[in-house]
Amino acid sequence: MIKYKFLFLILVLCSYSAIYAQKGSAVIFGKITDVNGEPLPGINVFIKSSGIGAATNADGAYKISNVPSGKNIINVSGIGFLTITKEILISEGDSLNLNFEMTEKAVELGSVLVEGKSEAQLLRERGFSVSVLESREKKNLPVDGNRLLSSAPGIHLRESGGLGSGFNLSMNGLSGNQIRYFIDGIPLENVGSALALNNFPVNLIEKIEIYKGVVPISLGADALGGAVNIVTGYWKTSYLDASYSLGSFNTHRVSLNSQYADNTKKYFLKASLFWNYSDNDFIMKNAPVYDLKLGNFIKNIDIRRFHDSYSSMMINAEAGLFERKYADKISLRIIVAGNNKDYQHPDNNIYRVFGRFHTTNRTAIAGVNYLNQFDNLELKAYSAAGIVSESVVDTSHFKFNWAGESIKRDEGDPKGELFERKSLFEFSDFIISNNVGAIYKFSYFHSLGINLVQNYVVRKGKDKVDEFNRSFESPNYINKILAGADYTFKYNDRFEFNLFVKSYLYRAKIITIDYDDTEIITEPELFRSGYGFALSYSPFENLLIKNSFEKAYRIPESYEILGDGIYVLPNPNLSPERSYNLNLGVDYRLESGLWEFKAGVNYFYRLSKDFIRFNPLGPFGEYENLRNVKTDGIEGAFYFNYDDFVSLNSNITYQNLLDDTEFDEGLPNTNYKSRIPNVPYFFFNNSLGISLSRKSSHRKINLYYTLRYVHQFFLTWENLGDARGKNVIPSQLIQDIHVEISMNEGRYNVTFSIANIFDKLAYDNFMIQKPGRAFNIKLRYFYK
Repeated sequence: MIKYKFLFLILVLCSYSAIYAQKGSAVIFGKITDVNGEPLPGINVFIKSSGIGAATNADGAYKISNVPSGKNIINVSGIGFLTITKEILISEGDSLNLNFEMTEKAVELGSVLVEGKSEAQLLRERGFSVSVLESREKKNLPVDGNRLLSSAPGIHLRESGGLGSGFNLSMNGLSGNQIRYFIDGIPLENVGSALALNNFPVNLIEKIEIYKGVVPISLGADALGGAVNIVTGYWKTSYLDASYSLGSFNTHRVSLNSQYADNTKKYFLKASLFWNYSDNDFIMKNAPVYDLKLGNFIKNIDIRRFHDSYSSMMINAEAGLFERKYADKISLRIIVAGNNKDYQHPDNNIYRVFGRFHTTNRTAIAGVNYLNQFDNLELKAYSAAGIVSESVVDTSHFKFNWAGESIKRDEGDPKGELFERKSLFEFSDFIISNNVGAIYKFSYFHSLGINLVQNYVVRKGKDKVDEFNRSFESPNYINKILAGADYTFKYNDRFEFNLFVKSYLYRAKIITIDYDDTEIITEPELFRSGYGFALSYSPFENLLIKNSFEKAYRIPESYEILGDGIYVLPNPNLSPERSYNLNLGVDYRLESGLWEFKAGVNYFYRLSKDFIRFNPLGPFGEYENLRNVKTDGIEGAFYFNYDDFVSLNSNITYQNLLDDTEFDEGLPNTNYKSRIPNVPYFFFNNSLGISLSRKSSHRKINLYYTLRYVHQFFLTWENLGDARGKNVIPSQLIQDIHVEISMNEGRYNVTFSIANIFDKLAYDNFMIQKPGRAFNIKLRYFYK
């Protein structure tokens, strides 16, 4: 009850502050731009005599309420721009529109050039451990959202095959659903596999914001390991971005990202789509062949995969209005997506071979977004609902092996390729997602924020072939609500402190069928509260110190509890996991003449309770809780650029995930202080870029080289069995090269790529082999 009273008090304070703000003597508002008319975010506007002020938003707009009548001196300042000072006369009740045009200052001190900060740089300087990956220089490369993410420090991407395969993104030791994903701030929970990050081509992405460990309340996430927010673009610009990519294994990728914005009538229309297809018929090395009748091992062979094709598509349409009296932005978005996936084998082993087993996904979502600034109060909201349908088809009478041989089972044999009985299982999720948030700025120095999020899913299903499979015949539901409040204090652009609290409410109804064909109803309910802070301090201009901490909770996903209808078995007794997350980082940046240097180091510590991990049981498995898991590690990043001619980007991570449970049900835990299996602990990424025609303004030729290294790690618990006979995922060193040609100032682009240049064997989750050397050509047209 005390926790509810605290949140109620926060709401009352916000309401009182908004009412008080309306009693001010006058209001000053306007827009700040550079000499080219481009909006400038992060510019400070102060009324010197009263000490009140505001900072411009992403559109360069500001608003100051409660301005006293009489003579006032306005001071407009921003790093990299000449300060503007203006004296104005204010009468009581005035509403004054004041626009300013700022001139950039470039002061040469030896070879040091001082410039303004970008929006991405302002975000990086917050106390949260956050990285911002801007896709501008990667738009011509044949990469998707996952590949873009994997270049960030502390990030390691693991896949179980080629295009469309299952993937696991690790961030500072935590992975899977411990990391939450968003697109333009809207959660991608329960939206279906077609909208997974590995389907999004880089052309549909403007930038990716990566929050590690501690997540601000504005995203409204019950994340344990961090959050990833995909930003798709700006709604006031007209552009067309189209690309086609052709690669090895009959891989095709098409993307279109277009928008028309009328800055006179203040509306925009946006359409984007992608289509992906691949046979994924790369060669499997040392695939085991078994006799189809007796099941005896025959030999290992090198063979092309023959049943692993994947296709996916998405169409996104959005229409909206901006800069209206009632809204800075209001829009309607509709997303339709789907995929078809063949399975060559289970996700966790290659000993069982399929020739017909496949799945399909269909997703349809509609949502409304709203953003507005009322005086010093900023309000944002969205609401979305949709249907996600999945089908699992296991109806084949045939049995296959890696040699491509097959035999037909007896007519009386009920087995499918995967399940003990043939199955055509279809289920659908009805999803609702709502988010409303507000930030009230008392002044430039103080602000208060609140956020409320709901994610609701109802699942119902039926097996059209297996009459004994009664899963989801009765509807199951999961309802999650997250409320948060925070206070932010800023001082002199050198110090920022954010203090926040979060409350988690979870209710569910889960129905499982026991061996006696009886429904078992489980109705878990949970209410918990977490808290944390984020602090950043810049003792001098080029150095930034960041510290963040959070006590966080993560409520299990629907498929972790209910199963996925394929490999994941239901576990209605799965408990939410909680964690104490700590980050401590230092960033250094220096520019001098023609060169730029950036470096950073971050230490992270996680103490997790009821840690959720997937436990494989043959081809199947279920999610289970580990009582205590301790994670700590360190990551470093380095960037160097000389005259836009050569650039070097490198990051390295060392992490330890240990089972910290000393006793399990009163007995000594044999895995105490053992590393969590199937998780890499040491890896690094390097990339080198060279401009071969930097003197030409119409044509550019760039060469990119990337290198990824992952040190060997155990597939199973390191404390069990003889170390000499354990399954080990070996060390891997994979190298790629890209040659990019850009013409007519970036309008026409072509890129040639070779992935895994030396055709090295590459493994990831459960030692499943990934594709070898692959060639690719990408054509891109861009007009703005």
